[in-house]
Amino acid sequence: MAAKRILMVGAGGIGLKHIRFFNALDNAPNLSVIDPNPESCAKAAELGAEILQTAWDSINLPDFDGVLITAPAPFHIPYASRCLTEGIPVLSEKPLSHTWDGVEGIIELAQQAKAPSGVAYVRRYHPVHQGAREFLQNGGLGEILDMRVFGGQPYYQYRPDYRKIYYASHAMGGGCLLDCASHMIDLAQYYLGPAASMTGMIRHLALEGVEVEDTVSLSLNFANGKLGTMHINQFQPANETFVEFSGVDGVLRIMEPSFTCRVWRKGADDWADLPVEQGDITDAFKRQAATFLQAIDGKAEMRTSFADAANTLRLCLDVLRGDE
Repeated sequence: MAAKRILMVGAGGIGLKHIRFFNALDNAPNLSVIDPNPESCAKAAELGAEILQTAWDSINLPDFDGVLITAPAPFHIPYASRCLTEGIPVLSEKPLSHTWDGVEGIIELAQQAKAPSGVAYVRRYHPVHQGAREFLQNGGLGEILDMRVFGGQPYYQYRPDYRKIYYASHAMGGGCLLDCASHMIDLAQYYLGPAASMTGMIRHLALEGVEVEDTVSLSLNFANGKLGTMHINQFQPANETFVEFSGVDGVLRIMEPSFTCRVWRKGADDWADLPVEQGDITDAFKRQAATFLQAIDGKAEMRTSFADAANTLRLCLDVLRGDE
Protein backbone atom coordinates (compact mmCIF):
# COMPACT_ATOMS: atom_id res chain seq x y z
CA MET A 1 0.00 0.00 0.00
CA ALA A 2 1.33 3.42 -0.98
CA ALA A 3 2.33 5.70 1.88
CA LYS A 4 -0.20 8.39 2.68
CA ARG A 5 0.66 11.99 2.00
CA ILE A 6 0.10 14.28 4.96
CA LEU A 7 0.35 18.06 4.91
CA MET A 8 1.58 19.58 8.15
CA VAL A 9 0.79 23.26 8.63
CA GLY A 10 3.38 24.63 11.02
CA ALA A 11 6.79 23.30 12.06
CA GLY A 12 7.35 24.74 15.50
CA GLY A 13 8.23 22.69 18.57
CA ILE A 14 5.11 20.52 18.57
CA GLY A 15 5.21 20.16 14.79
CA LEU A 16 8.72 18.73 14.92
CA LYS A 17 7.56 16.25 17.56
CA HIS A 18 4.76 15.10 15.28
CA ILE A 19 7.22 14.56 12.43
CA ARG A 20 9.35 12.30 14.64
CA PHE A 21 6.36 10.24 15.77
CA PHE A 22 4.90 9.83 12.28
CA ASN A 23 8.36 8.81 11.05
CA ALA A 24 8.51 6.13 13.77
CA LEU A 25 5.44 4.31 12.43
CA ASP A 26 5.78 1.16 10.34
CA ASN A 27 3.46 2.75 7.76
CA ALA A 28 5.09 6.17 8.00
CA PRO A 29 3.45 8.72 5.69
CA ASN A 30 5.15 11.16 3.37
CA LEU A 31 5.10 14.48 5.22
CA SER A 32 5.00 17.87 3.52
CA VAL A 33 5.38 21.04 5.55
CA ILE A 34 4.46 24.67 5.09
CA ASP A 35 5.70 27.26 7.56
CA PRO A 36 6.69 30.92 7.04
CA ASN A 37 9.72 30.53 9.32
CA PRO A 38 12.83 29.40 7.36
CA GLU A 39 14.52 28.11 10.52
CA SER A 40 11.53 25.90 11.32
CA CYS A 41 11.46 24.61 7.76
CA ALA A 42 15.16 23.76 7.93
CA LYS A 43 14.61 21.71 11.09
CA ALA A 44 11.66 19.91 9.51
CA ALA A 45 13.75 19.14 6.42
CA GLU A 46 16.46 17.62 8.62
CA LEU A 47 13.81 15.17 9.85
CA GLY A 48 12.95 14.17 6.30
CA ALA A 49 9.88 16.33 5.62
CA GLU A 50 9.35 17.89 2.21
CA ILE A 51 9.24 21.68 2.45
CA LEU A 52 6.67 23.38 0.23
CA GLN A 53 7.26 26.98 -0.73
CA THR A 54 3.54 27.60 -0.94
CA ALA A 55 1.17 29.69 1.13
CA TRP A 56 -1.80 28.04 2.83
CA ASP A 57 -4.33 29.73 0.57
CA SER A 58 -2.55 28.38 -2.52
CA ILE A 59 -2.22 24.76 -1.36
CA ASN A 60 -4.30 22.26 -3.33
CA LEU A 61 -5.65 20.22 -0.43
CA PRO A 62 -6.94 17.28 -2.54
CA ASP A 63 -3.28 16.47 -3.26
CA PHE A 64 -3.09 15.17 0.33
CA ASP A 65 -4.73 12.33 2.23
CA GLY A 66 -4.91 14.38 5.42
CA VAL A 67 -3.85 17.61 7.11
CA LEU A 68 -2.19 18.07 10.49
CA ILE A 69 -2.53 21.60 11.87
CA THR A 70 0.30 22.56 14.22
CA ALA A 71 0.14 26.31 13.71
CA PRO A 72 -0.80 28.53 16.71
CA ALA A 73 -4.34 28.46 18.12
CA PRO A 74 -5.82 31.39 16.13
CA PHE A 75 -5.34 29.38 12.93
CA HIS A 76 -6.90 26.11 14.09
CA ILE A 77 -10.52 26.84 13.27
CA PRO A 78 -10.04 28.63 9.92
CA TYR A 79 -7.60 26.01 8.65
CA ALA A 80 -9.70 23.08 9.88
CA SER A 81 -12.85 24.64 8.41
CA ARG A 82 -11.28 24.74 4.98
CA CYS A 83 -10.19 21.11 5.29
CA LEU A 84 -13.65 19.90 6.28
CA THR A 85 -15.36 22.02 3.64
CA GLU A 86 -13.16 20.38 0.99
CA GLY A 87 -13.61 16.91 2.50
CA ILE A 88 -10.03 16.46 3.72
CA PRO A 89 -9.35 14.56 7.00
CA VAL A 90 -7.86 16.88 9.60
CA LEU A 91 -6.18 16.61 12.98
CA SER A 92 -5.66 19.92 14.76
CA GLU A 93 -3.38 20.64 17.66
CA LYS A 94 -4.94 21.90 20.88
CA PRO A 95 -6.48 24.09 22.13
CA LEU A 96 -9.32 24.28 19.64
CA SER A 97 -8.96 28.06 19.66
CA HIS A 98 -8.28 31.03 21.94
CA THR A 99 -11.76 32.58 21.55
CA TRP A 100 -15.28 31.31 20.86
CA ASP A 101 -15.37 32.84 17.38
CA GLY A 102 -16.21 30.16 14.80
CA VAL A 103 -16.52 27.33 17.33
CA GLU A 104 -20.18 26.52 16.69
CA GLY A 105 -19.53 26.53 12.97
CA ILE A 106 -16.61 24.09 13.17
CA ILE A 107 -18.65 21.73 15.36
CA GLU A 108 -21.41 21.68 12.77
CA LEU A 109 -18.93 21.22 9.93
CA ALA A 110 -17.23 18.33 11.71
CA GLN A 111 -20.54 16.61 12.43
CA GLN A 112 -21.74 16.93 8.85
CA ALA A 113 -18.47 16.30 7.03
CA LYS A 114 -17.65 12.90 5.60
CA ALA A 115 -13.99 13.40 6.40
CA PRO A 116 -12.76 12.38 9.89
CA SER A 117 -11.47 15.04 12.26
CA GLY A 118 -10.17 15.49 15.77
CA VAL A 119 -8.10 17.56 18.18
CA ALA A 120 -4.74 16.34 19.46
CA TYR A 121 -5.27 15.91 23.19
CA VAL A 122 -2.70 13.16 23.30
CA ARG A 123 -3.30 11.68 26.76
CA ARG A 124 -6.43 9.91 25.51
CA TYR A 125 -4.04 7.69 23.53
CA HIS A 126 -1.72 6.82 26.39
CA PRO A 127 -1.85 3.07 27.16
CA VAL A 128 -1.83 3.64 30.93
CA HIS A 129 -4.73 6.08 30.81
CA GLN A 130 -6.61 3.83 28.41
CA GLY A 131 -6.13 0.81 30.66
CA ALA A 132 -7.00 2.72 33.85
CA ARG A 133 -10.14 4.12 32.25
CA GLU A 134 -11.30 0.67 31.17
CA PHE A 135 -10.61 -0.66 34.67
CA LEU A 136 -12.69 2.08 36.29
CA GLN A 137 -15.51 1.91 33.76
CA ASN A 138 -15.74 -1.85 34.32
CA GLY A 139 -16.33 -1.23 38.03
CA GLY A 140 -12.86 -2.17 39.26
CA LEU A 141 -13.20 0.20 42.23
CA GLY A 142 -16.96 0.64 42.33
CA GLU A 143 -18.44 4.01 41.48
CA ILE A 144 -15.87 6.77 41.08
CA LEU A 145 -17.16 10.01 42.57
CA ASP A 146 -14.40 12.58 42.09
CA MET A 147 -11.09 13.33 40.41
CA ARG A 148 -8.03 15.25 41.55
CA VAL A 149 -5.07 16.50 39.54
CA PHE A 150 -2.13 18.21 41.24
CA GLY A 151 1.45 18.84 40.24
CA GLY A 152 3.61 20.87 37.93
CA GLN A 153 6.77 21.18 35.90
CA PRO A 154 9.80 23.43 35.32
CA TYR A 155 8.46 24.69 31.99
CA TYR A 156 11.45 26.97 31.51
CA GLN A 157 13.67 23.90 31.19
CA TYR A 158 11.59 22.25 28.48
CA ARG A 159 10.88 25.42 26.51
CA PRO A 160 13.63 27.93 27.35
CA ASP A 161 12.26 30.05 24.50
CA TYR A 162 8.84 30.36 26.18
CA ARG A 163 9.08 34.16 26.26
CA LYS A 164 9.33 34.30 22.45
CA ILE A 165 6.71 31.74 21.39
CA TYR A 166 2.91 31.52 21.44
CA TYR A 167 3.01 30.68 25.18
CA ALA A 168 3.64 34.31 26.11
CA SER A 169 0.28 35.56 24.81
CA HIS A 170 -3.34 34.62 25.45
CA ALA A 171 -4.05 35.95 21.95
CA MET A 172 -1.96 33.07 20.58
CA GLY A 173 -3.39 30.40 22.88
CA GLY A 174 -0.68 30.70 25.52
CA GLY A 175 -0.68 30.58 29.29
CA CYS A 176 -0.95 27.61 31.61
CA LEU A 177 -4.74 27.22 31.32
CA LEU A 178 -5.11 26.79 27.57
CA ASP A 179 -1.68 25.37 26.82
CA CYS A 180 -1.12 22.98 29.73
CA ALA A 181 -4.15 22.54 31.99
CA SER A 182 -6.53 22.01 29.07
CA HIS A 183 -4.78 18.64 28.55
CA MET A 184 -5.95 17.58 32.00
CA ILE A 185 -9.41 19.07 31.55
CA ASP A 186 -9.81 16.97 28.41
CA LEU A 187 -8.44 13.93 30.23
CA ALA A 188 -10.92 14.40 33.08
CA GLN A 189 -13.78 14.33 30.60
CA TYR A 190 -12.33 11.23 28.94
CA TYR A 191 -12.72 9.46 32.26
CA LEU A 192 -15.83 11.03 33.78
CA GLY A 193 -17.82 12.47 30.88
CA PRO A 194 -18.51 16.10 29.96
CA ALA A 195 -18.09 18.82 32.54
CA ALA A 196 -21.03 21.19 32.85
CA SER A 197 -19.07 24.04 34.42
CA MET A 198 -15.68 25.04 35.75
CA THR A 199 -14.60 27.81 38.10
CA GLY A 200 -11.19 28.74 39.38
CA MET A 201 -8.32 31.13 39.74
CA ILE A 202 -5.33 31.71 37.47
CA ARG A 203 -2.20 33.57 38.47
CA HIS A 204 1.20 34.54 37.19
CA LEU A 205 3.46 33.66 40.11
CA ALA A 206 6.97 32.93 38.94
CA LEU A 207 7.91 32.55 35.25
CA GLU A 208 10.06 35.51 34.28
CA GLY A 209 9.48 37.60 31.20
CA VAL A 210 5.77 36.84 30.65
CA GLU A 211 2.50 38.09 32.11
CA VAL A 212 0.29 35.09 31.32
CA GLU A 213 -0.62 32.75 34.16
CA ASP A 214 1.79 29.97 35.14
CA THR A 215 -0.51 28.54 37.82
CA VAL A 216 -4.14 27.41 37.83
CA SER A 217 -6.47 26.23 40.57
CA LEU A 218 -9.73 24.82 39.17
CA SER A 219 -12.98 23.19 40.28
CA LEU A 220 -15.00 21.11 37.81
CA ASN A 221 -18.67 20.18 38.02
CA PHE A 222 -19.47 17.24 35.76
CA ALA A 223 -22.85 16.80 34.08
CA ASN A 224 -23.34 13.52 35.97
CA GLY A 225 -22.84 15.19 39.35
CA LYS A 226 -19.25 14.11 39.94
CA LEU A 227 -16.62 16.63 41.02
CA GLY A 228 -13.05 17.43 40.06
CA THR A 229 -10.25 19.67 41.28
CA MET A 230 -6.97 20.66 39.63
CA HIS A 231 -3.93 22.59 40.79
CA ILE A 232 -1.12 22.89 38.25
CA ASN A 233 1.92 25.15 38.13
CA GLN A 234 4.71 25.51 35.59
CA PHE A 235 7.56 26.66 37.80
CA GLN A 236 8.26 23.92 40.37
CA PRO A 237 11.59 22.07 39.98
CA ALA A 238 9.96 18.62 39.97
CA ASN A 239 8.22 17.49 36.79
CA GLU A 240 5.58 15.47 38.60
CA THR A 241 1.80 15.33 38.34
CA PHE A 242 -0.67 13.09 40.15
CA VAL A 243 -4.03 12.11 38.67
CA GLU A 244 -6.37 10.47 41.18
CA PHE A 245 -9.89 9.01 41.07
CA SER A 246 -11.74 8.26 44.29
CA GLY A 247 -14.82 6.35 45.40
CA VAL A 248 -15.91 4.64 48.60
CA ASP A 249 -14.38 1.34 47.41
CA GLY A 250 -10.95 2.62 46.46
CA VAL A 251 -8.58 5.16 44.96
CA LEU A 252 -6.67 4.97 41.68
CA ARG A 253 -3.53 7.06 41.27
CA ILE A 254 -1.49 7.70 38.13
CA MET A 255 1.78 9.57 38.47
CA GLU A 256 3.23 11.31 35.43
CA PRO A 257 5.66 11.37 33.68
CA SER A 258 6.60 7.87 34.89
CA PHE A 259 2.98 6.81 34.27
CA THR A 260 2.88 4.46 37.21
CA CYS A 261 -0.64 3.29 38.04
CA ARG A 262 -1.63 2.09 41.52
CA VAL A 263 -4.80 1.39 43.49
CA TRP A 264 -5.69 1.45 47.17
CA ARG A 265 -8.71 -0.77 47.71
CA LYS A 266 -11.12 -0.55 50.60
CA GLY A 267 -9.71 -2.61 53.47
CA ALA A 268 -6.14 -2.61 52.10
CA ASP A 269 -3.09 -1.41 54.00
CA ASP A 270 -1.12 0.06 51.09
CA TRP A 271 -1.04 0.85 47.40
CA ALA A 272 -0.91 -2.00 44.88
CA ASP A 273 0.26 -1.82 41.28
CA LEU A 274 -2.50 -2.00 38.68
CA PRO A 275 -1.54 -4.31 35.79
CA VAL A 276 -2.12 -2.10 32.76
CA GLU A 277 -0.13 -1.82 29.55
CA GLN A 278 2.89 0.38 30.13
CA GLY A 279 4.18 3.21 27.99
CA ASP A 280 5.57 6.72 28.02
CA ILE A 281 4.36 9.89 26.36
CA THR A 282 6.05 8.96 23.08
CA ASP A 283 3.81 5.89 22.88
CA ALA A 284 0.77 8.14 23.19
CA PHE A 285 1.96 10.39 20.37
CA LYS A 286 2.68 7.42 18.11
CA ARG A 287 -0.74 5.89 18.84
CA GLN A 288 -2.39 9.19 18.06
CA ALA A 289 -0.51 9.41 14.76
CA ALA A 290 -1.43 5.82 13.88
CA THR A 291 -5.07 6.44 14.75
CA PHE A 292 -5.18 9.43 12.42
CA LEU A 293 -3.90 7.32 9.54
CA GLN A 294 -6.47 4.64 10.37
CA ALA A 295 -9.22 7.26 10.59
CA ILE A 296 -8.36 8.42 7.07
CA ASP A 297 -9.16 4.88 5.91
CA GLY A 298 -12.36 4.78 7.96
CA LYS A 299 -10.93 2.20 10.38
CA ALA A 300 -10.83 4.35 13.57
CA GLU A 301 -12.13 7.54 15.13
CA MET A 302 -10.12 10.30 16.74
CA ARG A 303 -10.69 10.25 20.49
CA THR A 304 -11.20 13.98 21.05
CA SER A 305 -13.79 15.37 18.66
CA PHE A 306 -14.16 19.04 17.80
CA ALA A 307 -17.25 19.06 20.03
CA ASP A 308 -15.23 17.59 22.91
CA ALA A 309 -12.49 20.18 22.45
CA ALA A 310 -15.09 22.93 22.20
CA ASN A 311 -16.44 22.03 25.63
CA THR A 312 -12.93 22.19 27.08
CA LEU A 313 -12.44 25.58 25.43
CA ARG A 314 -15.78 26.82 26.82
CA LEU A 315 -14.75 25.85 30.34
CA CYS A 316 -11.37 27.60 29.98
CA LEU A 317 -12.89 30.76 28.54
CA ASP A 318 -15.31 30.95 31.46
CA VAL A 319 -12.36 30.98 33.86
CA LEU A 320 -10.40 33.48 31.74
CA ARG A 321 -13.37 35.84 31.62
CA GLY A 322 -13.88 35.50 35.36
CA ASP A 323 -10.27 36.56 35.94
CA GLU A 324 -10.58 39.78 33.94
